[in-house]
This record gives sequence, structure tokens and C-alpha cells, in this order.
Amino acid sequence: MAYRFKPTAVLLPAAMPLRIRDYGEAHLKTDDDLFYFLQCATVATPGEPAWSDRAAEEVYALDRFIEYLRFLEKNEWISIRPTSAAKSRWTGKVRNAGKEWDIELVLKDSYPHVPPACRIPELMHYTDRKVDDGVLGLRICDMHMEKTYWWDDHASLALYLKREVSYWVQSVVKDMREKGWL
Repeated sequence: MAYRFKPTAVLLPAAMPLRIRDYGEAHLKTDDDLFYFLQCATVATPGEPAWSDRAAEEVYALDRFIEYLRFLEKNEWISIRPTSAAKSRWTGKVRNAGKEWDIELVLKDSYPHVPPACRIPELMHYTDRKVDDGVLGLRICDMHMEKTYWWDDHASLALYLKREVSYWVQSVVKDMREKGWL
């Protein structure tokens, strides 16, 4: 078969976009790559017509995050599912150091413009890293997230679990161990 046009240049591997390259499993464990698949394309708050699309993207991102934990980190430290039809409330379990605690996540009316509210009632009394919200009660202190470079309208619930909840739980459990409470 004859071609009308003859290629005049050869693409070098360095010219390929980063997202097309295959660096192997070691590269997949970096936060940068994890960050990209834990994003949502739709920006909609609960109650808006586009929320059903956003909710479906949240579920998809959470499924990818759980796969990441299961297959790459070998530590599925969270199990969570929506408990409301609107997918604005989620409940489940967090695990660390052989222990398990209940978790509740509430997507506020202004979500995704602000991070979700997270409660882990059994751990709240063992730390000062919490906020006493008049409407939601005691919850994880995440005020810094609204001011940092990475939280935006496309950040997902899964990203919040990775970048906030996982570190909060690890920190509280470490403090409890050091004090002999665990």
C-alpha cells in the first residue's frame, strides 16, 4: 500500500507524553500518578443536576484507590460505601495495627469546593487534631486542606482518604501506642 505522505520525523521516546509511558509498577506507587486517577472531571455539589455524574466519578475513583491499596500497597486499610441514595454520606471501617474503627464521611452541601467532613468517633477522644463543628460534631481537623495547593473542585473522596485520613489515622494510632493506650 502506497502512502501519500512520507513521515519526515521520528518521535523519540523522550517526546512521548508522560501518561503514555510505561515505567513499571515501581513508578505507579508515586503520589503524582495516584493524584491523577483520584480526580473527578465533573464539578457539581450534592443536589445539582450534574451530581449523579460526580457521584459516579467518586465511586470510580474510590474503586481505583481500593485496587491501588490491595494490589500495590498490599494494605487495604479502609472499606467504605455510600449509605445514602444521593451518595453524600459514606460509612465503613478503617484499620491500623490490627485494630478496626468505624468511619463516617459527610459530603457537605458545598462539596467539592470544600473537603468532606470525616468522623472516626472511637479515635476522636485520643487526639487534639480535631474540630468541634456545631453542625457535624467532632471531626478530623482538615482546615489546612482548604488552603493548600492540592485541594480543588476536582479532588475526590478517594484523594481525601489518601492525603488526609490515612495520615491522620496513622498519627493518632502512633500517639496512642506511645502513650500505652493501644
